[in-house]
Amino acid sequence: MRLTTSQGESVPERAVTELRQRLRGPVITEEDQEYPAAKAIWNAYFERRPGAIVRVQGAADVITAVRFAKEHGVLLAVTGGGHCFAGTGSCEGGLVVDTSALRGIRVDPGRRTVQAQPGLLQGDFDAETMHFGLAVTGSQESYIGIGGMTLGGGLGWLGRHRGLLVDNLLSADIVLADGEIRRASPQDDPDLFWAIRGGGGNFGVATSFEYKLHPQGDCLAGLLAFPVAETGAVARGLGEFNKTAPDALTTSFAFLTVEGEPAVGLGYVHADPPAGAEEAVAPLAGLGRKPLLNHVGAMPYLAVQRILDDNTVAGRRLYARSFHMDELHPEALDILGDGYASNPSPLSLVGGGLMGGVMAQLPPDATAFPHRDGYLVSVLSQWEDESEDQQNIDWTQNVYERVLPYTTGGVYVNHLGDDGPERVADAYGVNYPRLRALKTKYDPENLFRVNHNILPAD
Repeated sequence: MRLTTSQGESVPERAVTELRQRLRGPVITEEDQEYPAAKAIWNAYFERRPGAIVRVQGAADVITAVRFAKEHGVLLAVTGGGHCFAGTGSCEGGLVVDTSALRGIRVDPGRRTVQAQPGLLQGDFDAETMHFGLAVTGSQESYIGIGGMTLGGGLGWLGRHRGLLVDNLLSADIVLADGEIRRASPQDDPDLFWAIRGGGGNFGVATSFEYKLHPQGDCLAGLLAFPVAETGAVARGLGEFNKTAPDALTTSFAFLTVEGEPAVGLGYVHADPPAGAEEAVAPLAGLGRKPLLNHVGAMPYLAVQRILDDNTVAGRRLYARSFHMDELHPEALDILGDGYASNPSPLSLVGGGLMGGVMAQLPPDATAFPHRDGYLVSVLSQWEDESEDQQNIDWTQNVYERVLPYTTGGVYVNHLGDDGPERVADAYGVNYPRLRALKTKYDPENLFRVNHNILPAD
């Protein structure tokens, strides 16, 4: 695959040679032995063949690559950890800016802040900050890169306790579409700072982040499961329980298989055990009849961050539909449970988690991320054989369409699949008009469009 312009014309080889000479990092093309590994992304269903991959070594390389893409009219994609339901970290025939080598991190324990680069994986980030007994919410899986996760919002086990990751973002360095680097913060560029806190990769390439940290010790974590026939009763009980749940407690539900039979599972993490955690979670065991599973115990935060790592594995094929619900409608969970029981792949996942708490103390327009309360729910088909693509996609779409009447219309941008542009607008709700205006300000030609794209204003 040759590097091509957006119009399908080949970029002259001399231009690619000149690009190589101007960069510290390598330019990887299909002639290179490492190309197959370099082009691989987490979701194999959306894997593409870019014309070139620039593995940047610093902000200067990012600037050079962005200017090259703009000058030659090349489709530009950006990747870090490579984890994306929709595969937007790659593109066919275009240029990929790969930030995975940018893994610097520096904790200031006195100020309780951390500076980190976008190629860091969540597990590496957590290990460094927890050495000082400090943490900030992030992904619920250790293998996800912090770059894209931050720009989309950052919703994890500590979200109800400490706010979204973007609520704890203090500043960021962003390479804009004109090739200039800009510091985004409340003082330096408040418009850009507002937009990148949830606006995804629409406004530029992040090369550095600064976050606020919080003290964090061990957590109390648990998993319960009840027969799937009790889903409605469990949903009603969990919904009532969650109305008075402390901010330090995050609950989730998921359908799983126990002893060969489908079941409804409840997971929870209490981030502050000394604050009466065991008493707070005790009612959960009584939401159904005798639980099929009831595991609970103290767990280091680093272990909590790895609980879900085995649920999704790089290289599998995935197809996602995600949505918000204002409450746990028993009818909706019955639909999800029936869907899980009929899925064509035993690897597929159906579940969701409680939002609210501290993250809901800010209004929807405080950042670009607007949907701060209720429940985030996903239907995620996962399989390995390419010949099974259509049946898994059809299953996902069918379950999603059946549950739609019970949803709010909102969605978390980091959980979007290949949904259409109307779902991008749904992800931003009341903030979408302002985001379009700022897209016009910072990227009027829509250079950064290989993403869940916010179109410039007309």
